[in-house]
Amino acid sequence: MSEKSATTYTVLHLRFKLRVPPHVLLAHSREAASIIASVEGLIWKMWVLHEEESETGGIYLFANREAAEAYLNHPVIQALHGNPAVVSTQSQLWDVESSLSALTRAPLPDMCAQYSEPATLLAGGQ
Repeated sequence: MSEKSATTYTVLHLRFKLRVPPHVLLAHSREAASIIASVEGLIWKMWVLHEEESETGGIYLFANREAAEAYLNHPVIQALHGNPAVVSTQSQLWDVESSLSALTRAPLPDMCAQYSEPATLLAGGQ
């Protein structure tokens, strides 16, 4: 493996098992999304769902592990823990290996600029 990069991103994967179909909870999540968008250290979040299993959650990219760990205590997450529609929650934190992720076009901030270069676009992003 390569040396650890100066910026060590952290991925947080949250899963929520629900008593209701995921679209029911997600239909009321616009305000939560606005709040989440302003969380310190959050770079991006993808909302995910698995209708057949009544699960929803998110894949988050944080600037560092400390920000990801702090988010687990954020009022939005605490509200989900207390929501009667939520049966259980599960979270996992992962360190990002940036050099290999760059090779597979991961949307990491320090790599986005390289893909906006005209030569890169002409070369098919390679």
